[in-house]
Amino acid sequence: MTTLPASGAGYEFSADENKVFARLVRNLMRSGLAVVVASLILLAYHLVTYFEISLGKDGSSLITYVDYALWFSISVIGVIIGALLMRATKAFAAVIRTEGDDLAHLMQGLARLADLLNLVFWATAGASLLLAVSFTLVLTYS
Repeated sequence: MTTLPASGAGYEFSADENKVFARLVRNLMRSGLAVVVASLILLAYHLVTYFEISLGKDGSSLITYVDYALWFSISVIGVIIGALLMRATKAFAAVIRTEGDDLAHLMQGLARLADLLNLVFWATAGASLLLAVSFTLVLTYS
């Protein structure tokens, strides 16, 4: 583990670099909040199915297929997010493999990660919406 100098002197990020960090922090917070919301909806979904809570309406087989399609879509969104996260490692790996340009690679990686987290937020928000629809279906027609 590398330690920083005790004097506190060192590199100070530029205004543009600080904007990258601000974007990263904002998108991390939004993405984290979206994951919490999706997890709460999923918890409610499982509680409803476990305790067999239902509003008691009769559903057709079409409702079942709509629910399957929603879950399929949620899974596709998860695969896409995973693939994008794996792609985001490229610039960070360059920090390890190369010499002399670490700061540029680091900032490039952080900028990509900030952009990616914006996509993660919107993808998670979309998946949460699909999950909420599925929850409504299971509550109404189970």
